[in-house]
Amino acid sequence: MRRTPGRSHVRRSLLPLLASLLLLLLPAPAALAAPGHASPAASGAAAPAASGTALRAGTGLYPRVVRLGHSGGANGQLVASVVDFDAQGGVGVIYRSTDDGATFTEVGHIHDPAAANGLCCSTLYELPRQVGSLPAGTLLWAASVGQDPADRRMAIDVWASHDHGSTWSSLSACAAAPNTGGLWEPELSVDAEGDLVCHYSDETDPGRHSQSLQERFSSDGVHWGAPYPTVAPDNANLRPGMATVVQLSSGRYYMTYEVCGTGDRYDCAAHYRTSADGADWGPPADTGPVIKTATGQYFTHTPVVAWLGNGTASGRLVLVGQQFREANGDLATTSGRTVLVNTESGGGNWFPIDAPVAVPSPDGTYCPNYSSALLPSTDGTRLLEIATDYDGTVCKPYYATASAQGTGDANGAGLYSGSTYRLVNTISGDCLDVSADSRVPGGNIQQWTCNGLGPQDFTLTRRSAGQYTLTGRDSGLCVAVDGAATQPGANVDQQTCDGSSAQNWLPLNEGDGYWTFRNAHSGLCLDVSGGSSSPGANVQQWTCNKLSPQIWKLEPR
Repeated sequence: MRRTPGRSHVRRSLLPLLASLLLLLLPAPAALAAPGHASPAASGAAAPAASGTALRAGTGLYPRVVRLGHSGGANGQLVASVVDFDAQGGVGVIYRSTDDGATFTEVGHIHDPAAANGLCCSTLYELPRQVGSLPAGTLLWAASVGQDPADRRMAIDVWASHDHGSTWSSLSACAAAPNTGGLWEPELSVDAEGDLVCHYSDETDPGRHSQSLQERFSSDGVHWGAPYPTVAPDNANLRPGMATVVQLSSGRYYMTYEVCGTGDRYDCAAHYRTSADGADWGPPADTGPVIKTATGQYFTHTPVVAWLGNGTASGRLVLVGQQFREANGDLATTSGRTVLVNTESGGGNWFPIDAPVAVPSPDGTYCPNYSSALLPSTDGTRLLEIATDYDGTVCKPYYATASAQGTGDANGAGLYSGSTYRLVNTISGDCLDVSADSRVPGGNIQQWTCNGLGPQDFTLTRRSAGQYTLTGRDSGLCVAVDGAATQPGANVDQQTCDGSSAQNWLPLNEGDGYWTFRNAHSGLCLDVSGGSSSPGANVQQWTCNKLSPQIWKLEPR
């Protein structure tokens, strides 16, 4: 998340100062929580703004958390890490949870000798398969070290644990700077060939790139090959950084990152790209698409992505970023309180849900909601987040778990009987529409480019517990399943309102203002046929499947 000089460079320049101030403010080492003891409750002169439970009483930067899945009897345990500073300099602090994130206990520390000269941007990773002599289940921790000296030579050091985070040993350096340029924000993955991959942000080639994303490969975790660019734009002023990588259920790999230095409203916006093998990410000069919702909202700064399995073929991706913005670049009122969700393997539009940890109005400076960690539950219904915020002058990590799929009923915020809305489809960004502004029974329901006109306005009226009708503003007719059919693929049109169950819909909350509509008669969902993104595509009922063609944003009119 490194910046160009000026406003967007403030954060990195604060790192050495922040470390120095923390050292001055530290209590004696004996006062630090010892391994094997639960972290104490947070304390501070001022109450923190963030919700959730404090992971620790002191500083905790760059939180990361994994669920062990390749560690035998320890499978299911959670291991978390943060960066702190003690009398020896930077230190990685390790926590364990045996109750799925309800509580955490401090179990280990990583004192890299090079961290006496600066520590930043750590990551945590469990090997899913054997790499060289490292068995599956080995925990790896990597971080940027050595940034403080004027004539610095930074490195990204990798450490390993064979006892689920209690003890650690130095393994290697996946990258070492040839000059005073920075190496930042490591991310680890294993590619399709079984090599360990170290992704990082590189400032060591300033003549061509202010910053680029690079990757190096290792067949044993010890010896590393030459760097390869993954995102290295031709525009030398652009600064891609802060990569995170997940593997999808299809076997493909998905990377998110920010691109700073654009000079427009998308400065430091979250972008993505994909790879079939986790090694080749396409042309490095391509900065990749910006991640957006159907209405153009997006994250800026410190994107972190996670994949969750929820019983669908593709599962879902969840993404958090420091600041959430409207399409025009203004900060959204829900900035710091939002996680984005995607049902289409990361392509197309995303939609928002409430973040488990709320950090109100993060200001874009170092700490508030900065590089938060996400960990879905094993069934994909819940989401753990660890996010940071100031408690007085101390940047502390806070954790909480919440729904990953909205409330699942008609109780979500923003649904009011008698109010008029337009319904914006997530997959297409088009609006539910009465074709040709028909005023007669049988007029077809389609999707069409949102235009602010009457055929796209519908009044929701509560008919019984959890059931509503959708009445066209212009026609006064009700959205219904044609012929009260019960089979998937049956057409949806408008009919004279008669109180029948084929005209009643159960809104099911999917997130922040987003809903699916299940027909009370058939039990099937309001759906854009074929998942089309084209204006004029038909609207039908289909088996409810938790996918974006069935998820609609309600916008009050």
